[in-house]
Amino acid sequence: MFFYGSPYADPADPIVAATYAMLAGESLGLGTCMLGAVHPFIQNGKKTRIFREKYGIKYPSHEGLFVIFGYSNVHYKKGVKRTFADIHRVR
Repeated sequence: MFFYGSPYADPADPIVAATYAMLAGESLGLGTCMLGAVHPFIQNGKKTRIFREKYGIKYPSHEGLFVIFGYSNVHYKKGVKRTFADIHRVR
């Protein structure tokens, strides 16, 4: 899924929406990954204009994120056991 904002939206809006999509995917048992490095490649040029038209991306924006979803091949049975004895509260 691609999350992006219009020129009238706050730059943080796509980030918030992508985060909620990740939480929803995790709650359904899917693995998720947020990819921000792809966004600059679909902003300029003739081929990117064709790509945006094909997928209905109306506005070129400065902020945008891809979120990928899938089922994991690896299932963990145990987590890392940690002790918090060395953590002190700052007063």
